[in-house]
Amino acid sequence: MRTNPEIKILELTKEKRRITLEELAEQAHCQPDKLVEIIEDLAQGRLLSWDHKALEVNSTQRMMLAVRLVHGGCDVQKVSRFLEWQEFEKFAAESLEENGFRTVKHLVFKSKLGRREIDLLAWNDNFLMAIDCKHWLRGLSPSISRQVINAQCERAEALAERVEILKKCGVGDVERRSLMPVILCLGEPRDGIVDGVPVVAVSKLISFLYGVSPIDERLRRIPVKFQIGQSFLV
Repeated sequence: MRTNPEIKILELTKEKRRITLEELAEQAHCQPDKLVEIIEDLAQGRLLSWDHKALEVNSTQRMMLAVRLVHGGCDVQKVSRFLEWQEFEKFAAESLEENGFRTVKHLVFKSKLGRREIDLLAWNDNFLMAIDCKHWLRGLSPSISRQVINAQCERAEALAERVEILKKCGVGDVERRSLMPVILCLGEPRDGIVDGVPVVAVSKLISFLYGVSPIDERLRRIPVKFQIGQSFLV
């Protein structure tokens, strides 16, 4: 049975970034000459590199291809199976950095409740965000989605008590800041704000950054605060 060639490209390049036209044709159950037009279209859109014998896809292109597939109606959970979680976070971090943010990935720290990890810490002069990257979020029940959001708020609250960690990351004027929990997902979310937490599709991340107001009262913000006598280590 013929397979969507774009899905198959995403699947095959998860293990190795370069595949031949013959490999793709065999796995997609499609004649090579039928695939050339599709590949050339993807190459023109800078979603892959193509030398007429083999195609190569880097991690950024794989993320862009995944977004294209989701926008085209492919199942988010199916697409997300062929993505590495590192690719999702790397793509988000690069998008933020290209738009004036500084970022730290995989921020691990200790809190009163034990070890915690923030997928992506991002900040500029106006925002300090604790981002949870959940590319499979769409399709979950509202109760499970809310659990994901509440867990991220708990992690953000724990980090807001660790002023010394934020300073070590390079966040300036930290005592006057508030930390905003954010959920980043692959597909378009059902609700854009849940319990004061923005839930943002990765394809809309840039428009969110430029459209959100630092004083939007709908959004939850957790004041950064220092706990006297705190002695936890990173």
